[in-house]
Amino acid sequence: MNWFYFHCILGIVILIADHNGTLEPTINKFEESIGIRTETVKDTIDTTPPYYIPPIEKGEEDDEEKNL
Repeated sequence: MNWFYFHCILGIVILIADHNGTLEPTINKFEESIGIRTETVKDTIDTTPPYYIPPIEKGEEDDEEKNL
C-alpha cells in the first residue's frame, strides 16, 4: 500500500513542478550530476525534410483502384 501512496505523491509533485516551470531545470541538473545529460541540436528543429511527398487527392485514390 505504501507504493501506491508513493506513486500518487510522486505524480502530484511532478505535475506541480511542471506547472511551475521547475521540472525541466531540475531534471537537467540531475542528469548533469550523474553524467548522462545531452543537448538537443537546435538547427534540425525547423529544417525542411530532405524530400517532399505531396498529399494524395481524393480523385487520385479512385483512379489507382480502377487501374488495379
